[in-house]
Amino acid sequence: MKTIDCRGMQCPKPLILTKKAINSIEVGQSIEILIDNETSRQNVERFLMDNGVEVAVVQEGALFSLTATKRSKDEVAGNEKGYCSPPGAHRPHVICFSSDTMGSGPAELGAILMKAFVNTIKEVKPLPSHCVFYNSGVNLVVEGSTLIEPLQKLSEQGVKILACGTCLDYFNVKDKLRVGTVSNMYTILETLSGAGHVIKP
Repeated sequence: MKTIDCRGMQCPKPLILTKKAINSIEVGQSIEILIDNETSRQNVERFLMDNGVEVAVVQEGALFSLTATKRSKDEVAGNEKGYCSPPGAHRPHVICFSSDTMGSGPAELGAILMKAFVNTIKEVKPLPSHCVFYNSGVNLVVEGSTLIEPLQKLSEQGVKILACGTCLDYFNVKDKLRVGTVSNMYTILETLSGAGHVIKP
């Protein structure tokens, strides 16, 4: 399978190279496209799907590997420049955890919902750039939490896990942090301000 290395390239270069490569292969054949920024990944994926090309995406940290399979004998003829988004148009989202339960109902139900929510994050693309934990939400990232493993897997995929240091001190659990890093209000506010949007379960 041919690999198109688009790391470090800005739109429309990845689209141009992808279009050329797809048009050079036969129906049923695939190419791999390597991209290291979210905006270009979204643009290339949308371009291919709109042109009837099957796409599968795998993310490892900041690197995206797109496997594109040609399903039609027709040439890809879309205007690649029309798919280039302006800088910042697809800023990644951030998920904030202000509690160790989800919603405002019974605590037992809230814990069940939170576990389901965290375990589902990895299934929805794109992944968030950060998960921020403050107030009682820090209980999800310390010893005794049932969510250490799925959060650790998110961290390994490039999601930054930030835990409020003041909150860890308040609950006297800073020495029990098991995933992520101790953060402060300046970094947390900077992260939220730079997000495309913020999700709070």
